[in-house]
Order: sequence, then structure tokens, then C-alpha cells
Amino acid sequence: MDRAGFRRLFYFAVAVSAATLADPLVEAASNAGWFGSGSYTDHSNLDVIPALLTSSGLALLYVFLRARALVAARPPAFARRLRASFRDGASKSVLPLLPWIFAAQLGVLYGMETIEQIVVAGHPLGGAVWLGAPLAIALALHGAACVLVAYALARALDALTHAAVHLAQFVRTVFLRPSREQRRAAQLWHARPAAARRNPLASRAGKRAPPFRFA
Repeated sequence: MDRAGFRRLFYFAVAVSAATLADPLVEAASNAGWFGSGSYTDHSNLDVIPALLTSSGLALLYVFLRARALVAARPPAFARRLRASFRDGASKSVLPLLPWIFAAQLGVLYGMETIEQIVVAGHPLGGAVWLGAPLAIALALHGAACVLVAYALARALDALTHAAVHLAQFVRTVFLRPSREQRRAAQLWHARPAAARRNPLASRAGKRAPPFRFA
């Protein structure tokens, strides 16, 4: 996966996470009457658990793919990519992605709420019920969640990727790369003794070499 692919996966993970966080909070405030007497919610949070599982899966997929790409790079390319990755990680490039993340977040929110309304009420409720609050307030609250979750998740994913890379390197060093002594022992085990090379009959286990002939 290239850099653009990692960015798309990152902002989808953030979009689902931000929608999952903000949606129940906004609906709770609406149900408590903070936004007046209007009906802005369907009084259900059935969509939160599936959305939370989805966001967690996307975040773990991002960490796995990014760590695998870093580990797969051969030295010295690995060292250069590792330093560049964590110097220019997701937390360093969030700002340009925020408009795309917010647009995706609103799309995710609409999908979450529409499916939930069909499950709960049997049909979409229409209007701005999917926002959970009056338009301006909903956009402001979801926008704040977008920014907070984007920066927080970027740092968390950088840290998790860093840990995954070091764990993979440790496992590969300990379990997949034999030490010099182990390689030497393997070579000696498979090497034929010099005596066997000179006289193959002398290497037969349990057999004595033919007797010398006396003149």
C-alpha cells in the first residue's frame, strides 16, 4: 500500500471513530432537552456498537499494514523508512486531511442513523433527525469531535505502529534469525568429515574400515 492508501485508510478510521464518539453524546444532549423541544433523535443508540467495532477494525488494519510495510523494507532502506515514517507520521499531517475526514464523518453518521432508524422505526425518519441536534450546533459539535479524534488517533496509531515494528523486529531477530554459533553448528552438522571425504567406507556407522593388506 502506498502513502495515499495509508492516508485514505487513516481518515476513514478517524471518520468512523469520530462519528461513533460524537453521535451518542449529541443525542444524549438532545434527549435531555438542551436544544429545545424539537425532536432531533430517534431515542436509540443501537448503531454505536457496530460502529465502534468497525472503527477499531480499521485502526488495527492501519497499524498492521503500516508496520508490515516498514518491516518488509530491507536495511538500510528499512532504517530510512522507519525514521521518515515516525518523523512524518499521521500526527504530522492531519491538518490537510481534516476536510476530507469531516465529509466522510458526516457520511458515516448519516449511514449509521439511517440504518438505525430503519431497524428501530421500520423506515427513515427524514429531515435532520440523523444529525441529532439543530444544524449549526450539530456541525459544530461533530466538527470538534473530528479535530480531537483525528489528532488523538494519529498519535495513538503512530505509537502502536512503532511498538508493532519493534515487536516484529524482536521476534524476527530472536526466532527467525539464527545466531552465528547456531549457523556454525548447522554447518558442522551437515558438513562431511574430512576422513569421510578421503575414504567413504570409513564413515559408515557401526562398520570398521577394511583391514590393511600385508605384503
